[in-house]
Amino acid sequence: MDHPLFEIVVTTAGATSIRNKLVNEIMHNPVGPWIEANSLYIEQSKLRQRLLEPTTQELVLFDVGLGAAANSLATLACFDSVGDAQRPLKMISFEKDLTLLEFALAHADQFEHFRGYENALAEILKNGYWENEKKTLSWSLRHGDFLELIETEAEKPHLIFYDPYSPKVNQDMWTTACFKKLRQHCRVPDDGGTCLYTYSQATRIRVSLIAAGFFVGYGTATGLKTETTEAATGIELLKRPLGNQWFTRWQKSHQRYPFDCAQEQQTEMDQAVQQYMNKWA
Repeated sequence: MDHPLFEIVVTTAGATSIRNKLVNEIMHNPVGPWIEANSLYIEQSKLRQRLLEPTTQELVLFDVGLGAAANSLATLACFDSVGDAQRPLKMISFEKDLTLLEFALAHADQFEHFRGYENALAEILKNGYWENEKKTLSWSLRHGDFLELIETEAEKPHLIFYDPYSPKVNQDMWTTACFKKLRQHCRVPDDGGTCLYTYSQATRIRVSLIAAGFFVGYGTATGLKTETTEAATGIELLKRPLGNQWFTRWQKSHQRYPFDCAQEQQTEMDQAVQQYMNKWA
């Protein structure tokens, strides 16, 4: 029977993915969920290298926008590939609607990266928690509105994989107000700092991150995107901080203000970006 919201599709690049029929968005189009999860989040964050660091301090990862679990499964696969990792990992996934994951798990046979992790996914859906046999890897689900959940979250992440639906259908997750709440729960550089990775390269999203107190840089290319975005609590944590080329683009942009920037706040926002670039570019 056809699902009222989702369907399995093959992207233009030949990858198997899922389309949300209501909002007409294909997950991770066109490269598919597994390639994007690994290139944009796992490889760019240097997760494997972090897990091999000679420390017993737990690495904390926020998976914001669990969706069909591609990023979280890529994280589990990376952890398993390390073998007897010297560093434990705590992954926390945030998701408001579990319908997509339930659909994906019901069609797990069509996604090779689900193989071997079906029980973990079932436990997450049933109990909101799963850990491996050695108890060196834990995975928790925070089910509900992210803007509410983040206010009471006790953990502070080293890494944030930021992957909610696009601003077209999920604007609240891309505002300065949202990023400020997230920034308040990040680590200072002396405590390892926090790095955030997201697929968006939109000027107004980068301005929102700057206004929220993040340092912002160019992220790796993925699919049809020539660049994405990384942000951090210390500029030294960025591989390629935003420079004059981006600043010139920002000056010419007709969509340079955050979604929650009122007209009377625009001059103040312009000044904030100008000061940021003067100091850090």
